[in-house]
Amino acid sequence: ESLAIGACYAYLDKNKCINKIKPMEHAYLGSKVSSKEVDECVAIAVTDKYYSYEYDDEFLAKILAEGKVVGRCVGRAEFGARSLGNRAIIADPRNSKIVEIINEKIKKRDFWMPFAPSILFEESEKYIKNEKNVFSPYMTVGFESTERGATDLQAAMHPADKTLRPQMVTKEMNPEYHRLLKSFFDLTGVGGVLNTSFNLHGFPIVNSAKDAYSVFKKSGIDVLAFDKFIISKTVIK
Repeated sequence: ESLAIGACYAYLDKNKCINKIKPMEHAYLGSKVSSKEVDECVAIAVTDKYYSYEYDDEFLAKILAEGKVVGRCVGRAEFGARSLGNRAIIADPRNSKIVEIINEKIKKRDFWMPFAPSILFEESEKYIKNEKNVFSPYMTVGFESTERGATDLQAAMHPADKTLRPQMVTKEMNPEYHRLLKSFFDLTGVGGVLNTSFNLHGFPIVNSAKDAYSVFKKSGIDVLAFDKFIISKTVIK
């Protein structure tokens, strides 16, 4: 996890080299999903009697707004302890019932474990109390929610104290994910989605397109999103 990066910083600091190190620009340092593997998964999905569609942000935003649970496997994988959108299960955060659906049909985890949101950085002040203007792009800092945050992001907050542990998404750090969140915002007026790691409970987070398709088949995920294709278990109108 990210402790390895801290160890490197500590070593360089000890050797008086720390002033040469630039800050991390993002945490998408893992392997990239290959187009060839995605094409192979789509072909297998059609053979398995699933439905394939060309990817479109507005189309996927509509799917989320209709209450579908989406597995997203796009670009390079996240490095560290948190799901940051590229290997993520995402859903409409307004729907509190989605928590039970994800826990029982996908994650197989305890009911009390809270989820967290990915939110547009430029909309974040609507949802969290952030008097110190802390930038939290890695889903590692907890904030008290605003009244609107407790409503719009109710499925992605801690149910006991109504705190949020957001991933603030900027255009610079992840333009594709930011564009999807913006499409969801334009459609619903909500600037964020529920985001949890793309895996079955007790198993590693998915890495490749084949991993993602395997979890899609074994779980209650409704839709699988790649960069150019969307696979669904049912017909999408």
